[in-house]
Amino acid sequence: MSELSSLTPEQVEQLLDSLHEFHENYGALETLLTGKSERTILDAFGHFLRVFPNKDQRDDGAPETLARAYHRNNIPFALLMGCYNHTKETLISLVSGDLEEPVDHFSTINHWFEWGKQNTAHHYMLLETRKLNPIPEAAIREKVLIQCYVQWLEEINHAIQVDLERFPLVLAQKSRFAQALRYPESLLICLDLKICDLIQEQHRLIFQQASILYAMLSTRRYEQAYLAYQEIQQKVTQMFNLLGTLYFESQTNRIYRFFSFVQASLYLPGNKYFCVVNLRGIRKLNKLYGNETGDRALKIIEDLLKQEFEQHQSWMIYTQGISGDFYIMSYMADVEQVEQLLERLEKNTRDRSRQDNLPVEISLQTHGISLTDLRELTTENMHHLIHYLSLHLRQPGSTTNTIEDTPEQAENMLQWMREQYHKSLNLRNMLSEKAVDIFVQPLVTLDEQKRIHAFEVLGRFRQEDGYISAGIFIDDIVSMGLAAEFDKLILGAIVYQTEGLVRITDRLFINASAHSLENETYIRALVEAMNGPLQPFEVVIELTEQILLNCIDLVYRLHNEYGLNFAIDDFGTGYASLQTVIELALRGGIKYLKIDGSLVRTLATNKASEQIIRITRQMAQELNLRTVVEYVETTGQLDKLVDMELDFGQGYLLGVPDLVPVWQGKLNYIKSKQGSNEAIFPGLI
Repeated sequence: MSELSSLTPEQVEQLLDSLHEFHENYGALETLLTGKSERTILDAFGHFLRVFPNKDQRDDGAPETLARAYHRNNIPFALLMGCYNHTKETLISLVSGDLEEPVDHFSTINHWFEWGKQNTAHHYMLLETRKLNPIPEAAIREKVLIQCYVQWLEEINHAIQVDLERFPLVLAQKSRFAQALRYPESLLICLDLKICDLIQEQHRLIFQQASILYAMLSTRRYEQAYLAYQEIQQKVTQMFNLLGTLYFESQTNRIYRFFSFVQASLYLPGNKYFCVVNLRGIRKLNKLYGNETGDRALKIIEDLLKQEFEQHQSWMIYTQGISGDFYIMSYMADVEQVEQLLERLEKNTRDRSRQDNLPVEISLQTHGISLTDLRELTTENMHHLIHYLSLHLRQPGSTTNTIEDTPEQAENMLQWMREQYHKSLNLRNMLSEKAVDIFVQPLVTLDEQKRIHAFEVLGRFRQEDGYISAGIFIDDIVSMGLAAEFDKLILGAIVYQTEGLVRITDRLFINASAHSLENETYIRALVEAMNGPLQPFEVVIELTEQILLNCIDLVYRLHNEYGLNFAIDDFGTGYASLQTVIELALRGGIKYLKIDGSLVRTLATNKASEQIIRITRQMAQELNLRTVVEYVETTGQLDKLVDMELDFGQGYLLGVPDLVPVWQGKLNYIKSKQGSNEAIFPGLI
């Protein structure tokens, strides 16, 4: 053979046999290829080898056919390129000995195969760009940072497939993602500066790789371009995973993250405004028209806030509080923008209440204040800030949709906070192990036996002449951000009195605030106690309805991760969505419904109270929940509740709150009188 114008059938078969052997040595036949898929690939390579060397018969579609064969069978690009290189080397060794000028023909063969490789790589990459990008789950798909990358990938794919001139070749710091990284929600999810730096560095590397991809595409070096494209895909997937984790964590810990952002934003330049949004007369609305109407009204506000956020996420962020209120934080916006936002919210709320056929037109109360000149805001002051704005809304004749934006108004707020601070100092002095103790009150079965089922733990402050209920101070404790500290002290008192408690019960009901559930220190202390001194007890955490509704994701997490079980306190008069209660019950998160005491107190005079209790009992039975009725104070109430087949009762008739040693003495006395190891109530104790 003097020149290489075409390959003989025998040479093609030799090359295909060699390629089959290469597959075996590579391990492809064990892990990647079946007999059928290899046959498809060998046929495609055979076609390429038969038509490619001859310029007159060359089929420019052969590289595309080869690319499709490998891509359709999910064969990695690296193996495709490896097969090309192996076949080229085999062909050189096969024919060079018969050629008069082997060096020249080596150059010719190398050129032919490089042309084939680049064209095949190009078609393989085109097929890859038509695949679905690694888009995250629907829950975070619409988040702005995710969307920035989804759109950017779509632009790259379009440029590769259609028009390279439209390749999104921009500097990382000038990109839409870099701009969106300065939005309030973006700052919220990466408050940790190290995480922010990590995201920015990952973003820079991705855009650097995009520049390499563009350079390779422009020079038609498609093999290298494909590798650069794959590197981008991998790095973007890593970015999605990181952002997805951050978004998910912020959603399940929303209020804590929101407050942390407000505090951190004070160190950033630019205007900052904080607003409280309240549904006017929510308690009256629930009382007159039922909780479902109140829930629908709150849902309207949340929907409208979400719409505003989607349109203005470059400068605003919001969250729902724990008492049916909402908080808005604006960053880098003018006061006029915030005031217009509040005006739209109020107008649209009224319009939506009419459109949704609510039985009454609902309206909002909103008030805000500038934080621009504030230099620091502690967690305690954060609660003071909300309390300050909420007090303004409750004042008779107060105006709404206003923003306190003058230096005098800011000074008034700071002076109020200083007074609260001094007040909190006195309260803090009360929050010590020496000043806090626990009382316990029994939950008793509502049957003939009247046996003790559990004890609820109640906090008390020691005084020189006795004890004071913590309930007297609980609003101040919460408003000053001391709830988690107080609950932790109560937990410590429970652990300290474990030896006495284990003698009177094996089940404890413990109250916890929303702030405590969001406090990692408290949760860690609770879990350590349950795995240690409190192991002999079944521990049930009591939550009010409104805390449950606003901390639903957190309740799920605590139940799944730590096995915590919950009771819904004050059920029947709050804000909880019935659907939320059902979902929690089906997942095993809650075990008890504690029916609000106001229903028991009006049992004899209000037919509706009896009906609500009966409906609650029926629902609880269907969900496998136990019912507890509070404030059982008369024998008439007790007889009625027993007749209604409620599970447990709690109240002064069945047992007054008292110290643990006192209850030890009471139960020992009852057991000695009855000659039994189990205390059965004879009546008032």
